[in-house]
Formats: sequence, C-alpha cells, structure tokens
Amino acid sequence: MKRFLFVFFVLISVMSFSITIYPLVNRVNVEPGTDEFTLTINISNPNPIIAEVNVDISDFVIDGAQYVYDAGEYKYSIKDWITVEGTSLLLQPGESIDYDVKIKIPRNFRGAQAFGAIHFKQKGGRTDVFETVFDYVSIIILDFPVQKSIRPDILDVEIYDLTGNSSETLNNKYGDFGTVLRMKVGNNGNAVLAVNGELRLISREINRIITSIPLDNTSFVVFPERESIFEFFVPFIFPRGEFEIQLDGISQGLRVTDFKRITILGEQPKEIAVMIDPYIILIEVKRTIENYKVNIQNLSPESLEFSLTTDSSGLEILPSKVRLSPYTKISGFVKFDSRNESLKDGDNIFKINLESDKDILLFKNPVIVLRQGELVTDCDSYVTSVATDTFSVYVENTGNTILSGKIIRQDPLQSTDLTDEFVLFPGEGKEFQILLAYNEVIKNSTFIVYRKYGDSTYDKKKLIGDVRK
Repeated sequence: MKRFLFVFFVLISVMSFSITIYPLVNRVNVEPGTDEFTLTINISNPNPIIAEVNVDISDFVIDGAQYVYDAGEYKYSIKDWITVEGTSLLLQPGESIDYDVKIKIPRNFRGAQAFGAIHFKQKGGRTDVFETVFDYVSIIILDFPVQKSIRPDILDVEIYDLTGNSSETLNNKYGDFGTVLRMKVGNNGNAVLAVNGELRLISREINRIITSIPLDNTSFVVFPERESIFEFFVPFIFPRGEFEIQLDGISQGLRVTDFKRITILGEQPKEIAVMIDPYIILIEVKRTIENYKVNIQNLSPESLEFSLTTDSSGLEILPSKVRLSPYTKISGFVKFDSRNESLKDGDNIFKINLESDKDILLFKNPVIVLRQGELVTDCDSYVTSVATDTFSVYVENTGNTILSGKIIRQDPLQSTDLTDEFVLFPGEGKEFQILLAYNEVIKNSTFIVYRKYGDSTYDKKKLIGDVRK
C-alpha cells in the first residue's frame, strides 16, 4: 500500500505542479544601433494551487547532440547581458503573467549571433527521500545586423575498421563489419554552423567516391568559435591509402565547404561483404505472384561475383548471377510464386544464401519475410540485473510476426526514449540495459511500446514487468 501511495503522490505532483511558458525559443532580429531592448516571456499556472518558481539565467550552446548551459568564458553568450526584476515568483491558481527580460548589448560585440537561456525552475512534490524540481527553459537567440561568416574546419578525423582496429565498445554498438568515422569540426565563423548537406568519402587510391553521409541541420551543429565531435557509421570497408573527406552543404542560407586529406594505414582487410537493402524484405502475400524491388551493393574494395538463393521453392532472386565492381550497386528484385510454397499464418521467414568462390559476408543477415493470414503481435518482458544506477529489461517476441519497439519512460510532462528502436523476430529475446536507478516510480512509468514490423505508429504499449531472478 505504501508503494502505491508513493507512486500516486509523485504522479499527482507532476500533474499538479506543471506551469507553462511561452515562447520556448525567442529569436530576435536586433535592429541597427540598438544597445538595449526588452523581450517578454509568458508564464501561466493552470493549476488549482500556488506555483513557486525560481528564475535562473545561463549560457546556451549545442555540443554535438547535447544542450550545454555552462559554456565558461564564451564571448557569444548573453548571460551577463541580461537583467530581470525578480528571480522568485509566486503564481496564484489560474494566474498568467508577462515576465520581462532586459538585454543590454556591449558596444564591443561584433558577432552575428549570440545565445542564452532563461530557466524557470518550479518546485514540485516533496517526500522524505527527495524533492522534485521541474526546469522549463526558454532559449534566446539574437541575430545582429552583421554579415554572417560560417567557416567549418575539419580539425581531425579518426577511422576505425570494425573488422580490425576498433574497440569492444564500438563493436558492441555497431557490429563486426563496417567503418566508424569520428570527426572533430570547428567553426571559425561568427554564427552557428548547422548544415544541410553531405560528407563525401573519397578514396584517391582507387579514384572513387566510396559513399556520402547525409548531414542534417538539427544534428550537425557547431556554435561559433567552438568545436564538436561527430561520429558516423558506414557499412563499408575503406581501402587503405590516401583518402579525402569533403564537407558540403548549406548553413543559414550560406554555402559551406571544407575538406581534409588523411592516410589510412595498414594492410587491406580480408573481409568482403555485400549489402541487400532493405535487409528485411517484407512481402505481404495477397496475389499468386508477388514482386519486390531491392538494391544489391558491394561494400568492399574488390570486384565480386555471386548468386543469391533461399530455401523456398517459391522464391527467386534476380538477377541470378550478380557482378559488382568495388562499392557499386545494382537494382534487383525478389519474385514469389505462392503456388510453389505453403505458408503458415504470420511471418514466414527465409534466410538469403550467398554462393560464391570467395568468402563473402551478407551484411546484417538479410531475410525475406512472407506475411500471410492471422497476425499476432505480442511480447513478454521483465526486469533483470538490478544494480545501484542501472537495470536491465528482457523483451521476448511471443507473437507470430516481427515486431519493432523501444523502451520509453513516460510521465504527464514528457516521454523519453531509453533505447533505440529494436527489431525482434518471433521467438527472439533480447536484454537491454537502462541507465536509471530502478524504483517504484521507474517501474510504473517505464513502458515497452511496439508495433508490427512495417507499421508506421506504435499501437501497443505495456509496462516493463516485475523483477525476475
């Protein structure tokens, strides 16, 4: 009974103590000659009890994928430019106020942008163990009437071959085939580098673009006069020798480019591989003959010749004989004739086999899935390996279809992903480590959300379950 009351109290506290602020992002075009101005943030208390709010002022930068509120001595921070009238607020039930933030711009500032954040920290419920505090952040971005200069600088590049010189951590994260590229990038400009574009990876030894990595302005971000480290995985083995990394794209309307030449040392890896995309070829059987288009790509720096087959007499993969130059790809298709194969209800899964004179790996173990009849999507889960600051969740697919899912923590304010999306075949189970301390609150706010593989939305949800030995 005490456990139930504890959980109920915390959840009611979250629901009863939530204020709202607007806007969450204040982007201000500073007029020429302006040395001081005021912006207004609205704070509302929609609840039937008094809200106690403390106000803090901080830096704001993005470092990789992380928001950072303490940037040290950073000349593009407006933290020391801001003054407010009060930092302790009491909002009556239903009260809404406009909170003024005054910003005085130093005469010697020459940047094109500057940044800061206002934190509205609200006290929530209190127990004998802890007191909850909710931090609502309103970000401030100032755009000055100065020409933007955005100059990316690729400072350092490290290449890790997952078949050879990588760490156990990288292998556990990405697998045993492919390459991880870790890159340090600086921004020598006066405004944020946020790139929509690509990284081109070019081998000068074989005079070929190996691949390009798309860049998105929500994730490839470097603040002015700062450096960030980015990590990329590509399912290719890079040839040894001279290599070039080219960055090209658009940032805040400006064209940005940079490149760096590196040398990849050592002997050429012996492993060679082929990728079939998608690696789960899902065919919903509704007609006598079904066709599905696929891409077949060589992930290696040597020419390959092979054929692809399955154990089903109703499946055929075309072309029957594949020849691929280094890193090239072709279009193929899978043909299924239901007159030659009996299927059970659910997902009928057939492994793809590669036949060749060479020892060629099929990347990610691709399969063909023939879906038919009555479908059951379900899973079982329970908690294992509870430690001080971590615990593990075991999830098993108990249905007859492939499921995709993730583990989330959900409360009335927000939902947080605790794992990446995972895929489980029928009968398959996996264990996932969660970097949180396990307690009654976590137990009752942590869920598995899942769906039939191929669906667009998560339509099923269940609690993670109890602890099992």
